[in-house]
Amino acid sequence: MFTKTIRKSLPLSRSIYRRFTSYQTGSEGATASTGSFGQKEKAIENQWARAHDADKIKLLRKALSNQEKATASLKKDLETLEKRNS
Repeated sequence: MFTKTIRKSLPLSRSIYRRFTSYQTGSEGATASTGSFGQKEKAIENQWARAHDADKIKLLRKALSNQEKATASLKKDLETLEKRNS
């Protein structure tokens, strides 16, 4: 008897679950899209993005410098090996 009750209640709960699921109807940040608050928020986000990009550029330049040093060292080793073999 108990299993019949569970079987009967499961399809009902699934249909209720499907019926009452929430969907987003508006775009995210819709309240901040207009007015001075939205402009301030956009300015702060742009400022953060520029700072983040500047940090990335610093790291990439450092990595490039290290790679150039390694390449120069390899070229020097190659030249010395070529001189020995010729």
